[in-house]
Amino acid sequence: MHSYYLLLDTGSGLTWTQCLPCHTCFPQSAPIFNPTLSPTYRIVGCSDPLCKPPMYRCVNDRCEYAIRYGDNTYFASGVLSRETFVFQNAQVGRSTTVPNLAFGCTHSSHVNFNGNPAGIFGMNLNPTSMVRQLANLANGRFSYCLVPPTAANTSTFLRFGSDIKLPREAYQTTKILTYLNDDGHHFIGLDDISLNGRRLGFPNGTFERRHDRTGGCFVDTGARTTHLIAPAFNHVINVVKDYFRHHNLEPVKNESSPFSVCYKTVEGVDRYMPSMTLHLEGGAQYNIRWQYLFVANQERDIFCLALLSSNRHSVLGARQQLNTWMRYDTVHNVLSFAPHDCSHDANN
Repeated sequence: MHSYYLLLDTGSGLTWTQCLPCHTCFPQSAPIFNPTLSPTYRIVGCSDPLCKPPMYRCVNDRCEYAIRYGDNTYFASGVLSRETFVFQNAQVGRSTTVPNLAFGCTHSSHVNFNGNPAGIFGMNLNPTSMVRQLANLANGRFSYCLVPPTAANTSTFLRFGSDIKLPREAYQTTKILTYLNDDGHHFIGLDDISLNGRRLGFPNGTFERRHDRTGGCFVDTGARTTHLIAPAFNHVINVVKDYFRHHNLEPVKNESSPFSVCYKTVEGVDRYMPSMTLHLEGGAQYNIRWQYLFVANQERDIFCLALLSSNRHSVLGARQQLNTWMRYDTVHNVLSFAPHDCSHDANN
């Protein structure tokens, strides 16, 4: 039995790991899984209820997949399979064994991961996600608290069901919204945005889900940073520029960055760095501290607004979830969240 490090992805519907034979592979810290050495491994056939388009297709009585991520730059393809998984319990030395879980055996991929994981741990609402497959064991609930990369020797723990711990801090809640043909994402109702306490006053419907399956806002740990639908992104950019202009700072070019608004770091700038608040359905306010709203390039003495524009959806990405306790209740469709020191959570 091997231990595998996987990327937690609340935007993906399939857990997968690289498998031998691997035609196009990326580096991983653990040995690549060899299904021929496992007596409990089996390939999912075309008659399995999980083998449904558009995510899966039947090839020679095998259920195959070809998944594209982000802007279609990255992909993973392989065979839908079943295997026995062992999960560590919150109690030291205890574990839970779950047989016959569906997962992907990926034989070809083009992805760009940090930390050399073996694949992805898919946690959206699709039938093959771990959320759905472990629903009875976990009562449809899971939580995590993403540890900042600067926190040395700490890990992020994914907790299920009764293993979930409540934070000391007061938490807020908002609805998880579901739509027909929504790709299984955890959508939330985004009503408005504030910068440093100033409401930007977006018109009603700016962030709504549309009939053509665009729009809406979902939570996605697989997205490295937050995306805003293009009209909202452009307005936020202009407000940020105005804010720093009042502090005598003008944007600088930084062609090596994917972010469009960057500034030269000056002494004392941290005293007036702005925060952001997402105003959610039901009155909840998701606060993003400036440390996670911006990203610094210390070698070049530059900091950039860590937001990207999207033509399809708004996405609350991983960077803006750092040091935030997140709990998903997929039975009652409720997302709970609170600011939290995630390194403390990881040590318990």
